[in-house]
Amino acid sequence: MTRLVNTQGMSLVEVLSSLAIFAVIAAGTTASTISTIRGNTASRDTSAASALIHDKVEQLRALDPVANPADLTAGVHQDARNPMTELGQAGGQYRRSWTVTRNSPRQGLAVVKVTVTWSDPTNRSLTSATYVCLSATCA
Repeated sequence: MTRLVNTQGMSLVEVLSSLAIFAVIAAGTTASTISTIRGNTASRDTSAASALIHDKVEQLRALDPVANPADLTAGVHQDARNPMTELGQAGGQYRRSWTVTRNSPRQGLAVVKVTVTWSDPTNRSLTSATYVCLSATCA
């Protein structure tokens, strides 16, 4: 049986160099994880805003333009549930509004622009998603 000659273990330099390599890798992984979380949050917020826009568009499509509903009168309209959640209930971070411009781009049509705005989680910026349709009922 052969005996090991060197039984002293690892030197301090080897331990410190491995810790330094580990620290660099851990810092890179942390930065990547934070970036991914921010991207996922932004994607979720944009998807929720898009759903709120399309929900409003469907509500406007369901209105009878002959009855001249208040939501289709010319001007800027604010949703009564502002600020709202991603499910359209009161008390969230989203604000929905729509602007109706009559007789544009031609007589008998209207441009309806539905906009949803929100603040990102760090409150650094305001973002909006917009949908424009070219009829009084967004058909």
